[in-house]
Amino acid sequence: MVKVNLELVEIFKEEFGAETVTECFNCGNCTAICPVSTVDHLFPRRLIRYVQLGLEEKLLEAPETWWCLTCRQCTVTCPRQAYPTELMVAIRKDAIESGRAPPHIRDFLTNIQKQKNPWGVGKFKRDQWVKKANVEVPTVKTNQEFEWLWFVDCAHSFDNRNVPVSNMIAEILNHIGINYAILGREEGCCGNDVRRAGEEGLFQLLKEENEKTFGKYGVEKILVASPHCYNTFKNEYDGYEVKLVLEVILDAIKSGKLELKKPIEKKVVYHDSCFLGRYNDIYELPREVLRAIPGIELVEMPRSYQQALCCGGGGGLVVSEYPGEIRVNNERAKEAAETGADILAVACPFCMIMLEDGVKAEKVDDKIEVKDIIELVWESAFG
Repeated sequence: MVKVNLELVEIFKEEFGAETVTECFNCGNCTAICPVSTVDHLFPRRLIRYVQLGLEEKLLEAPETWWCLTCRQCTVTCPRQAYPTELMVAIRKDAIESGRAPPHIRDFLTNIQKQKNPWGVGKFKRDQWVKKANVEVPTVKTNQEFEWLWFVDCAHSFDNRNVPVSNMIAEILNHIGINYAILGREEGCCGNDVRRAGEEGLFQLLKEENEKTFGKYGVEKILVASPHCYNTFKNEYDGYEVKLVLEVILDAIKSGKLELKKPIEKKVVYHDSCFLGRYNDIYELPREVLRAIPGIELVEMPRSYQQALCCGGGGGLVVSEYPGEIRVNNERAKEAAETGADILAVACPFCMIMLEDGVKAEKVDDKIEVKDIIELVWESAFG
């Protein structure tokens, strides 16, 4: 019997719950389900075996550590609760502390540290999207009696494809009478993907900065559109009520505050976000909103719900070239197009970026269009 190096396991178990890696019997389920396992058929169970054998140096040098999308598909599939995804994050943490992060991860983390966004755009431009809005967008200074802080997030503030979605969210929130405000230039990064990249120190710093800002304005309730922000504010911050914009929209549809008048006669396939689905068990909410839009025919991909394929943008890879051999976003785009759907609907700004690139790369953009669910709601309500 191989003796498990318990001292090495201890490194990983404190914050990420990976102590049950000792229970792994190398069944291979994690490798079989992993969206990037075609690169190396021993990934990710080989890394688990390294832990069991106490081969720390091999762990820290393994390039596969940075191939992981932190999609959590292996974790929900593991029959022994060995938490492979959480183990990958813990290995990254150790590698970063040892100064062994690859260049694309270092750039990602540097951008967030300096400019509070993955793209490295000047943080003073964080509120520039408001200038394109069709409605007034209240800030914590102009609406000091706000109930909900709308944390706009990095992608919805800086990414050209997602900024129009922010404008639509503002119009919808104003229309249904939500008492909200944004932080504007004082907004930072939530830190969700910083933590998945293994930079625990930077995550804690971002968290402290955000909590200080929240305290300054008496924030108790946080509204988000990004599943990444939702995950970290709900599960890794303390003391806040956190809601998705989609939750507020569905409530407004049901109450009659938001009337969806214009039919959208399209076949729509929905892509499950990892951070809504596998991280937070939210599968029906986006589908309920889509079903509420008149005219839409909702179809499913073969891999959906808990088994949905990741868009490829997790773990800091949304702004960098994937280091492995395959492109998961291309695979997912092709899978969506094969359903015959006219629209690939997403509920995550990172999924929007990755899948739109995938649709173009697979040359199916003349068959299927990527749209945020918010865009479809807006079109039906105001278009």
